[in-house]
Amino acid sequence: MATKGAYEGEPIARVSGRATYNSSCCRNVVTLTICLAVYLCCNMTFSMFGPFFPIEAQEKGAPSIIVGGVVSTYPACVIVLSPIFGYYLPKVGVKFCLLAGILLFGGSNILFAFVYWLSGISFTIFSFLMAFVGGIGSSMLQTSIYALIGMLFKGHYGLTMGLTEVVVGIGYAAGPVVAGSLYEIGGFMLPFLVVGSIPVAFIPFLYITITSPKEQMDDETSQLSIRTTGHILKSCVIICLVLSIIIGTMCYSYLTPIFSLFVYNQFHLSIFEIGLIGLIDAATYVVLCLVTGPLYDRLPPKPFIVTGLTLCSIACFLIGPAPYISKPRLWLTLVADGILGMGVALTVSPVYSSLMQEVKSRYPELSNDSIAMFISGIIPAAISSGELIGPLISGGLAEIMSFEECSSLFGELSLAMAILLLAVITLNWFWFAKTVKELDVMQQLEKSTEVTRNYDTFLEDTKDTTWTIL
Repeated sequence: MATKGAYEGEPIARVSGRATYNSSCCRNVVTLTICLAVYLCCNMTFSMFGPFFPIEAQEKGAPSIIVGGVVSTYPACVIVLSPIFGYYLPKVGVKFCLLAGILLFGGSNILFAFVYWLSGISFTIFSFLMAFVGGIGSSMLQTSIYALIGMLFKGHYGLTMGLTEVVVGIGYAAGPVVAGSLYEIGGFMLPFLVVGSIPVAFIPFLYITITSPKEQMDDETSQLSIRTTGHILKSCVIICLVLSIIIGTMCYSYLTPIFSLFVYNQFHLSIFEIGLIGLIDAATYVVLCLVTGPLYDRLPPKPFIVTGLTLCSIACFLIGPAPYISKPRLWLTLVADGILGMGVALTVSPVYSSLMQEVKSRYPELSNDSIAMFISGIIPAAISSGELIGPLISGGLAEIMSFEECSSLFGELSLAMAILLLAVITLNWFWFAKTVKELDVMQQLEKSTEVTRNYDTFLEDTKDTTWTIL
């Protein structure tokens, strides 16, 4: 009977384990879906100021520099605070950081709607204050979402990161359209109320679906020491990967202040047609992220990054095009815009998987969750750096050079980064191969020494035994 009971109990345990696994997977998918919806609202906020906020700010007596400062506050906060939140995530907890970030971000958007009732200096101060609070919340929720991806979907970083980047592309493309439509329906307040209320409404669902901090983390998960963090950040490969994100992001963000004016003056297109051109790079970005995301988990991701930087360089040379290539042609600008979206997708999406592999190969004793939390603070800061630096440089260069020359400069920068990354990867590979070879030689020498020592011991024992017999 005992044997029969054990035999009958095995299928039950197997079915129970499968049910638990399916339940966990379902909960993780629901959590990811809600997080992506929140992240969509976050990216829509960054891009929805364009259609109406400058006009309203001018009517309230705020100059254009104030508008630029308010919009720049969001990425500036992410640049400064995301690495800090990523470092302290093991202590604070991903769940608390995510829910608190959503509350700050959504609440600041809701309160931003009421800036419409103010004017003059009150309008300026309240706008900066709400943008600062929203920037803090945005850095918290972005860091937490990237960490959650690494913790819930181990081994599928490329796929989940690809989905995240799809949301980024859709958010930036849909933000102005959605904001403009809501503005036409309900005025200044409605876009902020809607985009702020949706994330806050998801807080109860995330509180239920996200497990407790102890269940989320590996047993070995701990906060990285300052010494280990410093060693990781001093690695040439890590530095080049982070720079690749910044430069790849700069290659599309630099177009924000100068591209529409160039197309309008050069090809005499309408505002609607210019908006459609702006959707080309977003569409190719989204499609390529969906297609190539799963490949980053199966193939080495670094060659994709080099290819992406090269495509960004080609696109920047052709979008003008460069004065020494051809005269401006609309079809060439459209093709280059599509190539640019492909290049940025291949540059940014594989970096998460590449950073995970690189840090894990150098510090195998660290848990995957510790590495994921560390990386989750770096990637949002790098992306926001590119989004902030690109328009600042192109806006300044537009005063002293043409659009074609400015684009060529960004193309040269991207090409130089591709060559540098390829050189560092190659040298690192040769160094790694040499190190492995030296370790093999040392192990063979140790084995040879051990065999010799054992043989000498055998001879001594044999000699003593022989004398004893005699």
